[in-house]
Amino acid sequence: MARILVYSHDTFGLGNIRRMLRISEALVAHDPASSVLLVTGSPMLHAFRLAERIDYVKLPCLARDTKGEYGVKHLDMDFGDAVRMRASVIMAAASEFNPDIVLVDKKPLGVAGELAPMLELMTRRADRPRMHLLLRDILDTPQATRSVWEANDYHGVIDRCYDSILVVGEPQIFDLAEAYRFPDSTRCKLHYCGYINRAEAGHTKRPANVDGKMRVLVHAGGGQDGVALIEAALGALVQAGAERDYECRVIGGPEMAEVERRRLSVAAAQIADTEWLDFSDNMGAELTAADVVVSMGGYNTVCEILSYRKRAIVVPRSEPVREQRIRAEGMSRLGLLSMIPMEDLSPAVLRQSIQIELDRSNIHSSHAARLKFNGLERICELALGKRAQEVAQRLEQVL
Repeated sequence: MARILVYSHDTFGLGNIRRMLRISEALVAHDPASSVLLVTGSPMLHAFRLAERIDYVKLPCLARDTKGEYGVKHLDMDFGDAVRMRASVIMAAASEFNPDIVLVDKKPLGVAGELAPMLELMTRRADRPRMHLLLRDILDTPQATRSVWEANDYHGVIDRCYDSILVVGEPQIFDLAEAYRFPDSTRCKLHYCGYINRAEAGHTKRPANVDGKMRVLVHAGGGQDGVALIEAALGALVQAGAERDYECRVIGGPEMAEVERRRLSVAAAQIADTEWLDFSDNMGAELTAADVVVSMGGYNTVCEILSYRKRAIVVPRSEPVREQRIRAEGMSRLGLLSMIPMEDLSPAVLRQSIQIELDRSNIHSSHAARLKFNGLERICELALGKRAQEVAQRLEQVL
């Protein structure tokens, strides 16, 4: 049985943990003789249903504010002490689990370098596991990304420790290697895998609403930084008043501050044909039922929108990194979605944009069909393929 260790650095929102959980599910489905140990600090993993042969080790939670500063989320301890504790837990998990394959999310050395001891241990082993770094399509601006990677010697780490880099994106949207000026030693390990298909079986056809009204879905991912978006959406509904001929479903997100959740949910309850949810663990059903989606611009969110071929209004954040803004601008240029920069967001602007998208909700860009959504398949092939060859070779030697 192939043992796969998956590290998710998740400290902000739901995107990373949802993506890594989806990949973990694909790995065990692709190879019935495999199991996954997911190592994460996400406070929300327990809210998701785990497939068979997937288990997890929970790290103490870290927090990251909207300025990008890290801290300790729950425990009364110094950030450096918390990172050392996490590094010790990661080291123990890797030592005892003894993985054949290691898949690391986004940061080659983990948060604050917490993966360094584990990477050193794995690379010194006689039966060294295959090591893969997973990168989303866009990290940040070229200048900011190059600065971080150079300061942490990430290219040196990749040269010493990693066998491949798996990018869940396409160069036609963003040429990561070119924009970030990856050296040849890194480029030769890089594979563009395509985007991750988020469409689920049974959630591909929109059911007709009983009252015949169209539906707008408003959601802000984890919700930690989605207050402005939801405020504008509720304001747009109020401005539309009796003229509005569509219903609205608003999902606040599990990491929204409680005081904001109470305030916004009360406001939503006072608006006709508007329903509030704190959280949904079945976004497939929510997206299927929607005609237009209003959301922020995280990787998972955009993949879901495009997978379900929905008209969308994306309001990307530009801080602490510009990843969402760059993605939204690139996809907006291709006609894949509409974008409202956060600084231009207002109830009036959003109300007009919603009506425009509803009026053409049955029209889909042909560009969406040309995007590759085979990311899960390619990750499985690249991560498991080499291992399968090695196992076959060992069997031949034994026989």
